[in-house]
Amino acid sequence: MTASPAPRRGLQAVLTRRLLAIAAVVISANLALVAFFDASDRDALVLDLTRREVLRLEAAYIASGQDVARMATAAGDIYHRFPDAYGFALVDTGGQVLGGRNEALIPPRLLQPGELARDWLAWPDGPDRLRVAASHVVGAADPPVRIVFYMADDPAGLVGDEVLDEFRGHVLLPLLPIALLLIGGSLLVIGRALRPVAMAAAWARAIRPGRPLPPLDLPQAPAEIVDLTDAVRRSIERLDAELGAEQRRAAEAAHALRTPVAVLVARLDELPAGEPFDRLRADVRSLSRMVTQLLSSSGADRLELRDGDRAELNAVAERVVADLTPLAVRHGCEIALAPAASPVDVHGAADAIALALANLVENAIHHAGPGPIDVTVGPGPEITVCDQGPGLPAEEGVDLFEPFRRGAGAPRGGAGLGLAIVARIQRAHGGGVETARAPGGGARLRLTYRAARPD
Repeated sequence: MTASPAPRRGLQAVLTRRLLAIAAVVISANLALVAFFDASDRDALVLDLTRREVLRLEAAYIASGQDVARMATAAGDIYHRFPDAYGFALVDTGGQVLGGRNEALIPPRLLQPGELARDWLAWPDGPDRLRVAASHVVGAADPPVRIVFYMADDPAGLVGDEVLDEFRGHVLLPLLPIALLLIGGSLLVIGRALRPVAMAAAWARAIRPGRPLPPLDLPQAPAEIVDLTDAVRRSIERLDAELGAEQRRAAEAAHALRTPVAVLVARLDELPAGEPFDRLRADVRSLSRMVTQLLSSSGADRLELRDGDRAELNAVAERVVADLTPLAVRHGCEIALAPAASPVDVHGAADAIALALANLVENAIHHAGPGPIDVTVGPGPEITVCDQGPGLPAEEGVDLFEPFRRGAGAPRGGAGLGLAIVARIQRAHGGGVETARAPGGGARLRLTYRAARPD
């Protein structure tokens, strides 16, 4: 068996995936560029983190009510966990240390009195080293003091935290909302632009051979889509015209043959019995059946259902079994009907369903030979026909419902249209026909329908 092709993604899904991929590439490139420039400008990162830390210490000093001890407690655990890396001190105007954490870490020369109104930043070992000191005047303090911050190393990863803050402040916060707005707007535009395509595809799927084209309204559709649907419409109209002409020719030919064939059958019945005449009668009956199948095929192509069409499957099955019982008796078959316990109403045309069921039963009579044929209604909106004949063709890839297909062991008579007519009637009903091998041998064919809407 050939593997079924993988389902294709829709155009909107393809464009959405590509748009998201482009957005991901742009965001990643921005992150990489910011990371590269931030990492290459280490002095700016150190300057930013020392400013941030000094301002945080200032806020803690003011929040503590200018209580140095409380301020030292609230300053943070990096001074406790890394006493050899971070330290700060509060110094008055005379250069006296009022308190702090790890004050001994700070070189004494940085605590000397100087201009109180001056903030400064210094690299004691040069700007290419991580060791840095900063001084900041607390303007809101009374009396005035200054905070001296010193960092000898960075085991707490303050530089890395600063890089992340740069990402959040200069990349993620401004870029992500813009990217989301662009993506959302683009998806909205894509959806609106592809809506006429989806409507045209739905219209094309609703087209049925031999039926009027469904209405199509494409407001503000692009010219290419309008041209495409117009081309499809013209092609379908030409095909419908050709199909209608072929159906009319077939129906006219079959109708023209029906009367002379019926007269021929009647006149042959008047002849005396005998082997030559029996063979001739069988040939004429086969010709009559062929003409009937051609007329039925033409009618199945023109079948259209209305919303209110209903059929009761028990009644249809009883009528078909009663009509075909004489034919079954002549072929040595016995038809057994098992109706459903309650009425089974379906959406459909009773005569068309009877024609489909009659074709299945006739097929079983002519192919199964002497033996039982079981017709079962239900459970649900379905009818099943089982026989004990040779069963379905064993070869793979055989389409039993293709017109004019006849099996290798098919008896004389018929045009190979019986199952094709069944398939057409089932399609018109929105139902199906399923084939399987019967448990005890033979074939089992099941007709399924849509249940009728409750009154």
